Amino acid sequence: MSATEPPSRAKAQSDVMVGTRLNDPEREAKGRRDLAEAKIAAAVKRALAVAPPLTPAQVKRLSALLKGGR
Repeated sequence: MSATEPPSRAKAQSDVMVGTRLNDPEREAKGRRDLAEAKIAAAVKRALAVAPPLTPAQVKRLSALLKGGR
């Protein structure tokens, strides 16, 4: 997996399930973070595919949401 590609949804779901089954909270937590990233990345890609080009100010505001988590 490269730095620009999110983890696959299937791999993340597998890590959540395996971590839960093996009582491995670190693996489960990583799987949950990766699953959230995969879902967010897919939603952003879908939205950008149908949206007109964003202005630099819009990109800046959206980037701030991701950086701040709000």
